[in-house]
Amino acid sequence: MNQPRTTGGHPDLSYLDLGPRSAEAVVLLHSLGADGRMWREQAAVLSQRRRVLVPDSRGHGASGWDERVPADGEWPSAWAGDLDRVLDDAQVGRAALVGVSLGGIQAIAYASSRPERVSGVVVADGFTELEPAVTEARIAALAGQAREQGMAALADSYVADTFTRTPPPDGAEDVRKAIAGMDADRYAAVCAGCFGVRITDRLAAVRAPALVLWGERDAKTPRPLSERIAAGIRGAELRTVPEAGHLSNLENPAEFTRLVEGFLDRIGGS
Repeated sequence: MNQPRTTGGHPDLSYLDLGPRSAEAVVLLHSLGADGRMWREQAAVLSQRRRVLVPDSRGHGASGWDERVPADGEWPSAWAGDLDRVLDDAQVGRAALVGVSLGGIQAIAYASSRPERVSGVVVADGFTELEPAVTEARIAALAGQAREQGMAALADSYVADTFTRTPPPDGAEDVRKAIAGMDADRYAAVCAGCFGVRITDRLAAVRAPALVLWGERDAKTPRPLSERIAAGIRGAELRTVPEAGHLSNLENPAEFTRLVEGFLDRIGGS
């Protein structure tokens, strides 16, 4: 991958800008704790015919942080504003969004609030809200582990619990390094924003064509959560990524990329 660009402003946001500038744009949005490196394989393939932007979300990778942490319920707007800044900096007026896990939440938040800037949406292994008890348990467990045991230990635990292949796929090491390199307090704050999200009511406002993907071995976000997303977006298609867990783009990259490329071709994103 080439050298990242930075938006400037606060927080400064880092992103890769790949592929032909004259082509339709695609934005790849990573999962909680990871960064743009998790999209290596998809970015390499998609950028052959498309312009591909790969941002690091605030607090992740090479992107900065705003100490004024969004309050409960404000994270979706903050993420949408960040994506506005990336698109503006790249001088991209409209793009398709592909997000996995947290990235899928961000894609829904943006597509529902900025329909004029979104040509299509792919949401993989995502959710729009969790049961309150599940939310509290996940935040307490992950934030507590980050602060008490450190990010390196949390990264090792995450990789062991998330990937369903033995040995894990090559991209697992990128995820481990990204999580281990995060600040614990920042991770805890984003963790609360991610698992505390409540945006099911925004699904009806997504006007762009949508593809919902679910890894058939994903125990972290069970299939009913993806079914809820597909049911809430008019005309959305739900497809299963075989032999893949929660980070389905890493565990079965060939099939994940094939499904995404087929969708982008159908909506005219080539």
